Amino acid sequence: MPDETNFSQLFHQYTKRFHTPIPKDSALWPDEWKTTYYKTYPRLPKINLSHQERKFDLFEAIKKRSSKREMSGKEINLDDLSLLLKYSCGITRKVENGDGRRAQPSGGARYPIEAYCLVVRPGEGLTPGLFHYNIKEHCLEKIWAKTFNQEDLDKIATYEFVKDASLIIFLTAVFWRNQNKYGQRGYRFILQESGHIGQNIYLLSEALNLKCCALGGFRVSDEQIEKILDIDGTTESLVYTAVIGA
Repeated sequence: MPDETNFSQLFHQYTKRFHTPIPKDSALWPDEWKTTYYKTYPRLPKINLSHQERKFDLFEAIKKRSSKREMSGKEINLDDLSLLLKYSCGITRKVENGDGRRAQPSGGARYPIEAYCLVVRPGEGLTPGLFHYNIKEHCLEKIWAKTFNQEDLDKIATYEFVKDASLIIFLTAVFWRNQNKYGQRGYRFILQESGHIGQNIYLLSEALNLKCCALGGFRVSDEQIEKILDIDGTTESLVYTAVIGA
């Protein structure tokens, strides 16, 4: 048995079995297990994103993929951001019932992950500030506007390279979307899904000639980041951060 003070080991042991019975016949599932939920901000200003595609060598992107911290301080353009969001966590195809399937694997197609973009150096069509990625409509919803300087970024991030970033992507989890079906074990699936999206972001950054580095070092707590994102930190909480630069 694991040490009782090691919560992660205890949690892993506890969730080795499903604690929520799941009937094999999906006709017996409650509606909430079969409903795709989307977070939107209907009253906020929107920026529509493009649906363009580009071809790139996946094998070459995998070979080149690395955490790159030497960023130029240049702006990010709207077309690159559109591709980055759509093909990391956006809707890439429709299925028979009309629901959208996304770029990342998701346990039970519950899609608990939301994405927020802190635009530090905006290119044409963008303004600095915090945006929520509206997955259903493939658009950005502006939560608040702010121009960031080095002092602002120093208050948030530990590492110097962040001051030269073009964009910071925050992934959050809306826990109930997943755990209402999978119980406590669903938390495993949530973290796995954020990792799937993170790898997509890395490979797309390679394809778009952008720099990417997952970030775990903050001068502030997760609670303070969640306050910036205007989420409660309980029903929806931060699970992954990636810094993007040119």
